[in-house]
Amino acid sequence: MVNVTPSTLELNKVFAGENFTHACICSHTPLKNWLLLDFDIHQFPFAKIMSQQILKCNNIDKYHESIMAQRAQFGLPQKLFSQDNLFFRDMIITQTQGSGLIELYHQFINKFLAYKVAHELSFDERPDIRVHLPGTLPVSEFHDDYSITHHFEQINMWLPLVDTAGTSTLWLESDYGTGQVTPIDVKYGQVLLFDGGILKHGSRKNETNNTRISLESKLSLLGAGLRADAVHLLDRFSFVQ
Repeated sequence: MVNVTPSTLELNKVFAGENFTHACICSHTPLKNWLLLDFDIHQFPFAKIMSQQILKCNNIDKYHESIMAQRAQFGLPQKLFSQDNLFFRDMIITQTQGSGLIELYHQFINKFLAYKVAHELSFDERPDIRVHLPGTLPVSEFHDDYSITHHFEQINMWLPLVDTAGTSTLWLESDYGTGQVTPIDVKYGQVLLFDGGILKHGSRKNETNNTRISLESKLSLLGAGLRADAVHLLDRFSFVQ
């Protein structure tokens, strides 16, 4: 477990000034604030679609090598920058049309996640697609989603299309309000579900030699509107984990 930033003083700045008006958290906490579920990659071949239909490369985790090779052909600098994560994310998003990725994402939630909890789920129409190239800083700071969405009833889904660990994976606050974050190693074939409305989460500089591409979404029970609904949803997943 490490601090969000190298300096405790800097970490305090991240949380300073926040007024935890989330009083309901005290009485509404899930059995587990994060968990992993395994799924069949043959039934839900996200990586296959991404590599073959969108990126046109064999190994997603080595996608940066294709980028560097193309840059070399045009005499461009052989260096990756944080903004490249946004550029290639946007490029991938434009190429999802007709690839089957969005349709597979809908099937995954409706036929796998909703089936697990025996309840219809509300979810983002399209997943957020994230790219984190080796040697680059993340494009956003550590945050909780409630501060942005003002939805207490939602939980987060994070699905990497490659194996992730250490600085290539997602980091979560160890417990509510602690300000301490730790990496959650997630393999392809696993989906991470967590209380992202309240827990701080984010990424660190990717010090590995692997590209990470992931799908993210917000989930809630259909018709939900209360903090207790998010807790209930996470607890349902905990029971079938």
